[in-house]
Amino acid sequence: MNAITLLFAVALPVAAVIGAIAAWRMQNHQDVAETQTKWRDNSLDDWRKEREAAADAERTERASRPDMTEGSTEEREEAKRQQRIGG
Repeated sequence: MNAITLLFAVALPVAAVIGAIAAWRMQNHQDVAETQTKWRDNSLDDWRKEREAAADAERTERASRPDMTEGSTEEREEAKRQQRIGG
């Protein structure tokens, strides 16, 4: 057996197996990194909760007013003015 035959018969398959194992481990490492909890900005959470509570309170206050009844919005025809620009 000469050196080239030995290289193709033994060393090349061993190198391929080592490369496949290395690629598989790198893929698993990336999957673990993607599933880890990422940083999240929650500095405005309290403000959002207060805003939603205020909006709900305003909504219920408006709904309980006696002057507001269902379908109280008026539909009016608005005169649309069309202007021609140019010659």
